[in-house]
Amino acid sequence: MNKKKKNQLIILFILLLITAAAFGALKVYQKNAPKEEEAKEESYSVLAIDSSQVTDIGLIGSEGTVNLVRAGEGFQCPEDESLAIDGSAVELFLSDACSITASMKIEDVEDMAQYGLDDPSVNLTLQWDNNMYTVRLGDYNSIIGGYYLNINDENTVYVVSSSVYYALDKSPEDFMLTEAEEEGEALPESED
Repeated sequence: MNKKKKNQLIILFILLLITAAAFGALKVYQKNAPKEEEAKEESYSVLAIDSSQVTDIGLIGSEGTVNLVRAGEGFQCPEDESLAIDGSAVELFLSDACSITASMKIEDVEDMAQYGLDDPSVNLTLQWDNNMYTVRLGDYNSIIGGYYLNINDENTVYVVSSSVYYALDKSPEDFMLTEAEEEGEALPESED
């Protein structure tokens, strides 16, 4: 065998060894890699109540204070019953408020102040019959990308997404019908 063919055979053998080593490493990696199901982020059901049962809503947030009481099929403001309340806005709010999930759970918390829950940015109460839930939203943690949340002053703190915060931090105006909506509701349907 001449020298050129010998060099080619040596190079081919080395490439074969490299390929076999890469294949072996890939098999080991796949065996040790976390399964897709295990890699999914855990979620915790924080609040899951039937929104149709809620009769009283009390909300203190950065946008103001809201008090609403169920009256028949809709809601009204007990401080000023003449205000036109947007029932669909209240129902949308309740669907968000009554079904909250968290990405993280911190148990046995002794100092709520470290999470901003001693003076929450949003304080929500939902009441019906003899039941009451208090939802408090505290500080935002930019490292984990979520707000701290506490239910009923328990010693557990949850981390929820920003969408939960923005769904719950509402102003009184967010629940009122606009003048155009009020006029639209008052107008009879036209006959064509």
